[in-house]
Formats: sequence, structure tokens, C-alpha cells
Amino acid sequence: MNSALTSYLKRGITIALLASGFALWSPTLSAKSQPEEDKAALEKLELFADIFARVRDNYVEDVSDKELIEAALNGALSALDPHSSYSPPAEFEEQREAVKREYGGLGIEVTSEAGLVKVNHAIEDGPAYAAGIRGGDYITAVAGEKTRGKTLDDAVKGMRGLAGDPITVTVLSPNMAPRDVVVVREVVRGRAVRHRIESGLGYVFIETFNNTRLTEDLTKALKSLERDLGGKLPGLVIDVRSNRGGLLDQSVSVSGLFLDGGEVLSSRGRTAEDTERYHAEPTELYPNMPIVVLVNSGSASAAEILAGALQDRGRAVVIGRRTFGKGSVQSVIPLVKHGGALRMTTQRYYTPSGSSIQGRGIMPDMLVAVAPDTGEIRKRFREDSLPNSLLNPDDTDYEEDHDEVIYPPEDWAETKDFQLEKAIEVLKTSKHKTLLAEQSARYKFP
Repeated sequence: MNSALTSYLKRGITIALLASGFALWSPTLSAKSQPEEDKAALEKLELFADIFARVRDNYVEDVSDKELIEAALNGALSALDPHSSYSPPAEFEEQREAVKREYGGLGIEVTSEAGLVKVNHAIEDGPAYAAGIRGGDYITAVAGEKTRGKTLDDAVKGMRGLAGDPITVTVLSPNMAPRDVVVVREVVRGRAVRHRIESGLGYVFIETFNNTRLTEDLTKALKSLERDLGGKLPGLVIDVRSNRGGLLDQSVSVSGLFLDGGEVLSSRGRTAEDTERYHAEPTELYPNMPIVVLVNSGSASAAEILAGALQDRGRAVVIGRRTFGKGSVQSVIPLVKHGGALRMTTQRYYTPSGSSIQGRGIMPDMLVAVAPDTGEIRKRFREDSLPNSLLNPDDTDYEEDHDEVIYPPEDWAETKDFQLEKAIEVLKTSKHKTLLAEQSARYKFP
């Protein structure tokens, strides 16, 4: 049989298989008669089969059917939006195992100082703390191997391992001789919240929402600040700059600490039946306390939900730069028959006033830069910078007005946080009330 005939038969078989598979798969085709749409779809499938066969037979290098089909699937999905994709069986299994796999640590936060590993903080319910290690201690050796002179990553490499495995570290505490401490690794929650007093006000930095006990930890941090300030919090800065998001339920419950019930967000799909609404519990901790939320172009997803909810509900002033704009929801759908999984965008997030976060993000009430004005407008990487990002139904202009951006003076020290200082200034003056009043004119509830 000559090569042309072989190629023709291959194409014919592929077309027949694809066409029949499409007809069996598509509920629309099998349940309804839509001749024109069906014909157009089958013609496109025939085109795909033709190209598929030509590439397989004539491409400069051998390519497998599996590689071509998986690439075609991911090409089709990524053309819809940057967050939809197909994971083949082996890759999906690896992803599931990675989620289940439990690596252990010691429960300490470290830095490098004078060539040694310094413990900045030991998590109270972590294994290192239980073994007597405290903030301010130095780790001079791990499993008998000295840490001096190594990079920080290399120095702590031996501390990581499977949960349940012991590790011996040599610890140097102030006014004590070096001692060997055996620590049994555990799965440790990293701190998602840092807190301190700033100019007589409370300050909390939320690093991530990807922590199941974030709301609990934040509540403890707020109570600690309240005690340190003599029993009253006169004002609070919530810093979610560069927070990439995390768990939806934590964004809702954290928002609930500052709201007296009511809607935090809604997620809406293709039809009205796909709409879900998420409400805060009536557990507001500080009803009359002024709040500022600090954001930047790296604040995304759950961080945007928090900022958008407190802004829409008139509960906080948002300061910084426009946020990232990750306002879509992906569902992971296991493909039971064929293996693998489909990760597909199924909903968009909306703030309480009905504004879609997707592509637009949250616009601050006061635009404040982190560095002095250089005269150049720097393009920031956001969701709408991604190829094929979903368009926002609200297509009105949502770019920052650069004439409104407040910049630090030219001689501003890099070690000082201008956005934080502006937040404190707003909280301590009548500017907070002014910005809230302007907010109420902008955000109208449907």
C-alpha cells in the first residue's frame, strides 16, 4: 500500500473516530436536532483531524498521538483563559499525591547572622519550641554538620524531611553553652499573621489566606494588640500587600471579624442558578474602629475579596495601588473514564456592590506609591496582562489616574514604608471619615 493511501486512510479513520466520539460526548448533538450547528462543528473536527494526521506524518520530528492530543486540549483550554487546563492521568496523580504528602519541619523562622542561623521566631505549638528552642537562639550545626559559612538555604536543608523523623541540631542560647537538641519533625503551620504596634495603632500583616487557622490566629493577634494598647484598639492597619490569596472560607471569616454579618462576596457562573452568595457571621470585633487596608498590584484573589468587601461595605479605607484582578473561580473535574482532570473556569467573583473583581481588581480610595516619582509610568503585571485573560463585563475605564498618585519625596529613605505612614496619617486625622464619605457615593448597592 503506497504512503499516500496509508495517510488518507489514517486521516479517514481519525476523522471518523473524532466525529463519532464528539457525537457521543455531546449531549446537545445526541438529544437535539441542530443540523447547521452540528454540521459546522463536525467540519471543524474534520479540519482538526486533517491537521492532526498531517503533523503526525510530516512534522520534522516524530510526535506521538498522545502528545499531540494533550497539547491540542491544553491549547484549546488556554485559548479560553490562562487558568483553564487539562492534566493527563500521571500528572493529575502527582498533583493529588503532592497535596497529600506531608513534609515536616521544626516550626522556626530563621535568618542568617554573622554566618550562623539565627532563630527569629519559634512557633509556640511547634516541635522546636517544645524542645526548648526560642527566638534569639542560634543553630550552629544540623545533624553534626556545621552551618557557619553556608548559605541559609544550604544550612537549613537538613532540617526539612518527613514528619515523624527526628533531627539533632546544635543550639547556642545567650549565656549558655552549646547543646544538642533532638527535634522530631512535624507538619507545622507557618505564621500567616504578623502583628505589632505602629504609632499607637494596631498593625497586622496577613501573608497568605492559605492557612486553615488564619481567622483564629488573626483574632489572637488583635486581642494581643488590644492588651498591649491598654485595652483598646484606636485604629487598625490590615496589610495584604503581595498577598496572593488562598482559602475562600478564610477570606469570608476574616472579613466577618470586621463586619456585622451581611454579604462578603458572590460567585456567579454562566446562569443565574450558578450564583452562590457568601455571608459573614455577625461576629464583628470592633464595630467603630477605623480601619485601613493596604494593597498593591500583588494583592490577589482572597486578599481582593477582603479589601473589596470592607471597601464596599464602608468599613475600611483602601490605600495603595490597584490590585491584581484575579476574580475567577476554577473547578477541578476528575475525568473518571479516561483518567486525568479538567481544570476549568466556572465562575467569577463579585464584591457586595456587584462589581466583578476579574481583570479590574480593587481600586484604592487613595492611590499611594511606594517609591518616589521617576517621571516614568511603570507597567505592572496583573491579571489583565495574561494572554487570553477573561474580560470583565464592566468595560468602563479602570486604569489608575496617575495624576492622583501620591508619591514619597525624592529623598525618601528606602528603609521607610511610605504607604504605611500614609495609612497611619489617614487613621489619625479626619481624612479617614472624608474618604469613607467619598466611598459611599461611589459604591452603590443593587
